[in-house]
Amino acid sequence: QRALLREHAGAAAVVELPDPQAPSSVVAGWPLAEWAVAEPAPTGGAPGDVALAPYAAWEPHPVPDPRSAGRGVIDPILAEIVAAEGPVLASRAYALYNRASGGKKLTTIARAPLSGAAYRLRMAGRIEIVKDEEGTGQGEEVLRPAGSPPVRVRELGPRTLDEVPLDEVAELMERLATAGADDIKRAVLDTYGLVRLTTKADEYLERALALAERRGSAGADGEA
Repeated sequence: QRALLREHAGAAAVVELPDPQAPSSVVAGWPLAEWAVAEPAPTGGAPGDVALAPYAAWEPHPVPDPRSAGRGVIDPILAEIVAAEGPVLASRAYALYNRASGGKKLTTIARAPLSGAAYRLRMAGRIEIVKDEEGTGQGEEVLRPAGSPPVRVRELGPRTLDEVPLDEVAELMERLATAGADDIKRAVLDTYGLVRLTTKADEYLERALALAERRGSAGADGEA
């Protein structure tokens, strides 16, 4: 075998390989048993600190006017938006498409074909639509890729506070409470990098807090 290697590979000498079943003297000295049971180092985060997943925003590109484009054009673009940003409020997904087409305001006429595209995508098994009557308290539909997690706690990204799905805010509140935050509303603002607690923001956070409390009560009832 060594002769064949020298003949075909042109090697002047063949290095003797160690027995693969026997560890080298260096490896044999490693404290492998201790490493296997070592505890992870504490993070040392401050009370109320919660890690957020990055927000993957859809990258706008020119799209046809939804009022005149056919379903074969609208459907894949809307699927692209939901794949990037889902779970995403339907109003945000439709507004992103509308702005990319050059539209300024999402009118009822522009929204209708986009809503139709969402339902076709759901029928095709590509996205899921969560309706308000499913207990989210959102007041509108939420779109997400089929088979994806129902809630993803992410950075605010380019969204306004009221563009964050309500159950995402509620989940963040639960995590902040577990992390030891005192003023949950202020902790949410701090986590998102926001400063002012406006009347509108306070109302939205109040709805999220009510949702978090309902979910907590439901969980406690299930454990009883």
